[in-house]
Amino acid sequence: MFSELQDFCDRNYYVDVADKLPIFITSIGAHLFNTVNKCSRCDFDPERVPEGGFTIPNCPLRHNNAPIYTPMSRLADTRVHILMRGVKGSGKNVLIDLFCAEGTGILWNPAADMGIGFRTMIGPNSITEAGMFGSVSDEGDILGRPLARETCGGFLCFEEFSSVMDATRKEHSVDTKNQLLTSLDSGRVNKSMRAGWVRYHTRYTVWGGTQPARFELESGLDRRFFVIDIEMTPDKEREYKMAQNKQANMLPDERAKLAEKVIKLREWFISRQVAVALEPPKGVHFSQSFDQWLMKPEVRSYESDLFRRIGIGYVLMQPEYKGGEILEVELDDRLKEILDTSLAMRRNVMDADLHLIRSAFWNKDLPKSTLLKEVAKMITMGDYQSAKRWVEENLIGRGWYREFTPKGSGGRGRKGVCCRFGFEDEREEGQA
Repeated sequence: MFSELQDFCDRNYYVDVADKLPIFITSIGAHLFNTVNKCSRCDFDPERVPEGGFTIPNCPLRHNNAPIYTPMSRLADTRVHILMRGVKGSGKNVLIDLFCAEGTGILWNPAADMGIGFRTMIGPNSITEAGMFGSVSDEGDILGRPLARETCGGFLCFEEFSSVMDATRKEHSVDTKNQLLTSLDSGRVNKSMRAGWVRYHTRYTVWGGTQPARFELESGLDRRFFVIDIEMTPDKEREYKMAQNKQANMLPDERAKLAEKVIKLREWFISRQVAVALEPPKGVHFSQSFDQWLMKPEVRSYESDLFRRIGIGYVLMQPEYKGGEILEVELDDRLKEILDTSLAMRRNVMDADLHLIRSAFWNKDLPKSTLLKEVAKMITMGDYQSAKRWVEENLIGRGWYREFTPKGSGGRGRKGVCCRFGFEDEREEGQA
């Protein structure tokens, strides 16, 4: 499938997708595994929902099998959400359209509501908390068709993911951020309102595009998304123009052949969905070589799970699927290349803020309270608690960063903790 889709993109003259396309393919596989691991509990099963309640009548992923992947005795969520960041015209939404555009997308299927293929939706450019997660009537019933449950088991795409984040900042939507993080992480929506509860589980995977801004990574979004930065250069701009010329001049016969290939690719994904749903794996086993790859110092502990998800998705997207057996995640050459490329892309994105803070305060001492205020201002959009988390995850343990309590700061009250950036000779101080 990886080669087939790359060939399709090459014949369509897509630019700068070779390193990104595998992430989307593995995301589909990880999404499919997540459903067979978690969809034995379905909040939208017509047989379980009271008459008149919201149901998804023909979901092909609904099943009665026990969970198959429970690390640390916890029901794991294996979805790989993707956020593409780039300026206008950088092609950040090309792959989203490739898979989900209405009528032409490889995953799009007009029969999805009848239980064939995946549910896909390109979301609105403006959304409210109620539109995303739901609200309740005076009788306590969930109103409308919130996107989070409407697209359960499918792919919810946003050309501008900032529309969702904007909803978290509205006066009456202070809870949206927490609902978003939890639904992306575990699939749980759990909100108490005056008239009743908005409570359900959903299995949607989010693919989004956005223009460069730091707020997309605040408050734990970096943990939940595979973020891809798309650089726009004059050379790439020229490549886009040349590709557009070739696309415009494509002969009718080639267009027809590519349309036929879309149908074949769509059929393949549907067949794989059916095969996995009817005969899910019995469990997961990661090879020793895969585990060794995760031990690379560049891989942070909280990122290991993300790369395991990519490995699971990769195996489920292989040409042959062996249902009813242990899913063996072996580190072959292609998977290693995908993981190495993914790690490099993630470090490029995740370390950008780290470089910013390091360069701003290099060879300086400053109170930790001041540092947290600066991190909140420069990185987390004023969120002080997120700034604390960011410092703990990104600075603690670095050889060039130390926290200490200065000697002689005595007097009454608690001594303030200071932070030091740099490798200069140690000065006299007491350790924190």
